[in-house]
Amino acid sequence: MSHEITLAGGAGEYMESATVVSWAVEVGDPVRAGDVVVVVETAKAATEIEAGRDGVLAAILAPEGAEVGIGAVLGRVADGLDADEVTPVEPQPAVAEPEAAVPNALAKAETAGRRVGISPLARRLARQAGLDPSGIAGTGPGGRIKSRDIERVLRERAEVAPAIAPIVAVPSPGVAGTGSAAPLVLLHGFGANAAAWNMVRPHLDGRPVLTPELPGHGREPALASPSLEALAEAVLGQIEDSGARECDLVGHSLGGAVAAVLAGNQSVRVRSLTLIAPAGLGPEIDGGFLAGFLSARTAESLMPWLERLAADPARLPRGYAKAVLRERERFGVGAAQVTIAQRLFPDGTQAIRIAADLDRFAGPLKVIWGKGDRIIPQRHQDDLPGHAACHRLGGVGHMPYLETPALVAQLIIQNVRSAKAS
Repeated sequence: MSHEITLAGGAGEYMESATVVSWAVEVGDPVRAGDVVVVVETAKAATEIEAGRDGVLAAILAPEGAEVGIGAVLGRVADGLDADEVTPVEPQPAVAEPEAAVPNALAKAETAGRRVGISPLARRLARQAGLDPSGIAGTGPGGRIKSRDIERVLRERAEVAPAIAPIVAVPSPGVAGTGSAAPLVLLHGFGANAAAWNMVRPHLDGRPVLTPELPGHGREPALASPSLEALAEAVLGQIEDSGARECDLVGHSLGGAVAAVLAGNQSVRVRSLTLIAPAGLGPEIDGGFLAGFLSARTAESLMPWLERLAADPARLPRGYAKAVLRERERFGVGAAQVTIAQRLFPDGTQAIRIAADLDRFAGPLKVIWGKGDRIIPQRHQDDLPGHAACHRLGGVGHMPYLETPALVAQLIIQNVRSAKAS
């Protein structure tokens, strides 16, 4: 007997469609309930889909790169005893060309009295740039307009009128369009990636969000010499590429230190600064955690170190350790993160300082810290400048944005609104 792996089962119903990024297993490989088997990506974020039961991957029906709709069957898991079911299956089109073949697979834009097939990301890019989708030739199945089609039109415009700045920069993966409002720029911490903010984003009142990745993390290339200033310069480049000219900055841990440096940049105005357990305010850091996190090679050896991140380890995402190890293998970030740790946290000591950057920042400054933080002591908060608003959260560890996402989002929005009012 076989069991279906569906998009709706693991990625929620807020999406209209998604693209299959990668399969973590191959046909014939054994899987266990809770194992991540496939990663899909929407216009908002990457989402990992887990196996619903133990068995063997019997078929992959949506290959990497396929676009799928809600309810689409991505693959099948067979019971371990049903070996005759475990045969490679020719991948089927994830989104059939006829519109009715996959319900809700196509996002539709009402334009000029007719309906145009357009992906969610392409629709957003077109709206930002003021483009009418009805006049764009789509290269997707059935003439569907994809993000590459919008990018092509924008490039053509730039070639025709090179002296005129483009209406909007096309964002890179993980960077949502800015629209007319200043975006929230969310910077993840050491060893994480843009997906770290997935639990906070639904609580941000629909504000436009940018989620750059630090060099040597996620899909961002490593730096040969990763100083704090070099990390900040690389992130600034990603923000500039989004077209933003002002923003509200939020940073966690190492991302908080990077945000503090960025607050003094000259090209993108920082309206408000929210730091979550930031690095750079004191010398102490859990060197044992850094060493254990970086040296672990199995989920079993990594998980005890990850559990130090939260006051209640039960709040950590399911399959967290496997996801971390999978990213190291897939993107080869392990060596880059070792280098970053050696440069910024030598011998288990923080060698970076952000106090002067915070003293110079005149906008709204808010710092959030878990009282149970075992990675960076929350007493470092005592040395903040007098204009900083300090929040100490009980029953929370080093990852407040994950342990209590709604509260953290509320505090972020409060800081953003104070900048708007000032």
